[in-house]
Amino acid sequence: MGKNNFKIISASAGSGKTYNLVHEYLKILLEDPSDNTFRHSLALTFTNKSVNSMKSRILETLFLLSIESNDAKSYSDDFCKIFDISKQELASRSMLILKKIFLEYGAFSVITLDKFTHRLVRTFYREFNLPFGFEVSLDSEGLIEETIDSIIDEIGIDGLISEYLLDFSLQKINNDKDWDVEIDLKEFIPILFNENDRIPVNYIKKRNTKKLKSDRVLLSNYLKNEKLKVLKNSREALNFLESLDLRANDFTQNRVHKYFENISKGSFTTKYFKQLESSLSGEKPIYNSSLTEEKKVLIDNNKDKIEHYFFCVKKSVTQILLIQRTLASWTPRFLLQLMEDRLEKIQNEKKIRINSDFNKKINLLVKNEPAPFIYERLGSRYQHYFLDEFQDTSTLQWNNLIPLISNSVEGESLSGKKGSLFLVGDPKQSIYRWRGGDMNQFIDLVNNIKNPFQISASQDMLKINYRSLKEIVNFNKGLFQIISNSFENKYYRKLYGESSQQKYIYEGGYVNVQAISKVGTKGITTLKYISKTVDITKKLIRDGYNQTDIAILVRKKEQATEIGIELIKEGFNISSSESMLVNHSNKVQLIIAILYLTSNPNSSRHHKTVFDILYELSDSNINDYHHFAVNNLNVKTSIFFNHLENKFGLKFDLEKIKSKTIVDAVDNVLISLSIFDMDDIYISSFLEDVLEYSKLSAASIDSYLNHWESISSKLRIATSESNESIKLMTIHKAKGLEFPIVILPFMDSLIYPNVIEKIWFPFKDKNLKNVGWGWFNFSNEIETYGEEGNELHKSYRLNQKLDAFNVLYVALTRAVEAMFIITKEADEGENTYAHLLKKYILREVGSFNSKTPFIRGKLLIRSNKNRNILRKSRKKNNYSLPLNLSWKQNFVLDSIKNKNFSSSQVKGIITHNLLAQIITSDMVAGVVQNAIDDKIISIKTKSIIEKSIRKVVTHTQLKSLYNGEDKVLCEEDLLVPNGPTLRPDRINIKKSGGVCIIDYKTGTPKKTDESQILSYSTVLNNMGYFDIENILVYIGDKVQVLKIKKTKF
Repeated sequence: MGKNNFKIISASAGSGKTYNLVHEYLKILLEDPSDNTFRHSLALTFTNKSVNSMKSRILETLFLLSIESNDAKSYSDDFCKIFDISKQELASRSMLILKKIFLEYGAFSVITLDKFTHRLVRTFYREFNLPFGFEVSLDSEGLIEETIDSIIDEIGIDGLISEYLLDFSLQKINNDKDWDVEIDLKEFIPILFNENDRIPVNYIKKRNTKKLKSDRVLLSNYLKNEKLKVLKNSREALNFLESLDLRANDFTQNRVHKYFENISKGSFTTKYFKQLESSLSGEKPIYNSSLTEEKKVLIDNNKDKIEHYFFCVKKSVTQILLIQRTLASWTPRFLLQLMEDRLEKIQNEKKIRINSDFNKKINLLVKNEPAPFIYERLGSRYQHYFLDEFQDTSTLQWNNLIPLISNSVEGESLSGKKGSLFLVGDPKQSIYRWRGGDMNQFIDLVNNIKNPFQISASQDMLKINYRSLKEIVNFNKGLFQIISNSFENKYYRKLYGESSQQKYIYEGGYVNVQAISKVGTKGITTLKYISKTVDITKKLIRDGYNQTDIAILVRKKEQATEIGIELIKEGFNISSSESMLVNHSNKVQLIIAILYLTSNPNSSRHHKTVFDILYELSDSNINDYHHFAVNNLNVKTSIFFNHLENKFGLKFDLEKIKSKTIVDAVDNVLISLSIFDMDDIYISSFLEDVLEYSKLSAASIDSYLNHWESISSKLRIATSESNESIKLMTIHKAKGLEFPIVILPFMDSLIYPNVIEKIWFPFKDKNLKNVGWGWFNFSNEIETYGEEGNELHKSYRLNQKLDAFNVLYVALTRAVEAMFIITKEADEGENTYAHLLKKYILREVGSFNSKTPFIRGKLLIRSNKNRNILRKSRKKNNYSLPLNLSWKQNFVLDSIKNKNFSSSQVKGIITHNLLAQIITSDMVAGVVQNAIDDKIISIKTKSIIEKSIRKVVTHTQLKSLYNGEDKVLCEEDLLVPNGPTLRPDRINIKKSGGVCIIDYKTGTPKKTDESQILSYSTVLNNMGYFDIENILVYIGDKVQVLKIKKTKF
């Protein structure tokens, strides 16, 4: 079989990957148009957007070829040459294929890998014991929550579950941690879905409860023995030193004695490992230079013995630490099988399945069933495979495809035709390792390290960049050549070096790299990044660029959130998705955490959230943080807030907040937080949701928190619907996209970030081999855990490095015309993006700091048509909220205050909200003036609004209600036991004991209005009022008064 049946394309960013995919796909279809080849061709990619793009390109190209259009000339010339046919014949073939695809569009298999997986699972649903007609669920978090809740609900009912969880809680308390096990279970259960965890998880699932208990006993006994051993060896070592009359100060920094003394006291630490090992090996001095020659000789003669004690103690200490960390997270593995069974039960009841579970099921299928049988059940045998973005394919996904592909490319169809495989990818753009993507599969294939097929592949590297202009291409070539030199592995050096050296075809381009000063706290540097981003955006608009030309890409969602706030304040339109989620705001998270503490006090988790955010807002000293956290997070909530008052000057009355409705509780919290700037669009959107919720449902704090849990992941800031908007997104979201102008702020990320991430440690010691795996947080300490620990540490750090460089590569290859990079001044030896950028720039120009930006090329000045846009943007959006009850009115009014007041409905809404502040008719002028001062209405509209209000308060049927003789309640809550909180617009309580309820409305009368006001009547009657009058006031161009039948109870 020829090499061309298996082809691999290495396609760097912007190199025409889609063009080549379409070319190969059409080449196979056009070879014999009568053969219905498209029905036996399967093109797989990762996103629906990519699917739609590829499908439309295939169909569009076929159409252009069928009409002999010059727009498809490059395809046309190639195909005519390959098949040795005329353009007329090519047009005829193209039209025939196009018609066939339209007639059997369902057989046009250009789909996502997930969709192909679903197709297989649905075909074999019986074999997988799945319910017929099951739905695919994307809400894994909801199912996880339900699974854990169902387990925790059985505490006190199921003896085994109670025993495990109680034991776990006590263990956590003994380790000075929060007793709440729910957090740990939520952290543990996702490993059931994550492909990267499948090998350890499968091992643990095979060990029943009896074996797991036995494993824990084994570890506990081993730990006890190692402690006894290490105490014995450390004391022997100290006695040995004493017998030689060697004192602590004879050794450099007292290091030898300190090491053995700490261990002998039960302080098991790796603190002095590296320094002492270096001294014993001769890399560093072991004794002080002032030591007598006699003692120097004595130490040298006994160094081997000291070294022997050191390594004996070191081995025991690392074993102790490893076992302690493994046992600390042991209990969840007892529940692993239970979690899986419970999750399976919930999914069966709901007739749903989590997507991430499918690849494991298919893996069992392809291992046990021959490919022809699978094809037969599918109803189609695919001969030709096209795999896009291969670097993001997981190990399990690839292993599932191999038998099917192998059957096609290594054999022949019934008609004697051979199958084919076409792979396209770029390992430099592999940024989904966290969900199983394995770039090394591609590297192994292109370097002939591993090939699962009996045929060899032909290879091609796309070396021309059709996206970016010259200066951008050259900048990336130079930077990634430097990056490639940081690798020892020759394949990685080649990948980031030779494989990133693209050629440009378009002249021009502009690269601007600016550095902010390294001086300042995190809060200050964040403000500098935001300020520079906004300044660059303004300059681009002045230079004639459209907002839609600009994309701002960041690493973290919270960075997008902070930039988005400022851009919106400056009047720019933002097009964003995840970055505009309300719950991404740390200020919103702060308010929510405080509310949680009113109903669930003494939660160290919520204490930590509150303190972390207050600490960040106040820009405190890092030393203060650790001192406060250690002493105050695990105390009672009342004590915690007392300490917050001392530290930040904040006073919270939780008992008072707890007794209020959600609206007033939030208002109270905002007043307490008024020393900080709490006015932004995220807070505004949050408060708007609070108001909307309180109108429709029970307005207690607990009910709102339940509501928040269900909507917090969906509640977004309303962004511009206009096409004229700036794109603001994470770098991950930008993969596969391109933009005329790209701004990259916050480019100082660590290559090895300090994130909390769990790892699996393989036990290979013959005494502990049955334990299988330890599961705990990664730390540099792991490097000391023997050979396995050292390898695991290296592998983890390498993956972090690859992730960092790949994300950087994706970020730097999105721009077409111009790229602005905002980084930070860097010191030598740092492992950050800033350090890499500085290293490259210094090689180019010799100097780089906050005062001297690096510039290559020239930024083109477009027409000045956008200067007016910038002037408009300077009319900043006002999201300022006075921290008192008036914010409730401001929400409704802010969105309409600039609209045309010829609309009676808009006028009615404003009148409605101002009437809520009017007790007597003589207050009208003052309330209207306050509205002007607060910029709720303009001077120009003053007379219209005032006239509208006076129509109500002077109406013949209403004026007696505004004369000041009655007690008046405006928008006061009516609390209903076990029911919703109601809020009439106005209640007049007469001296006679009678009550008049007034509800202001806009628009036309509705039956539901009557029902609503009568519900108020019923509540007031239950409160002891019997003579109740109900009045609906409709505000528009005319005031309409409807008296609902007077109720006498």
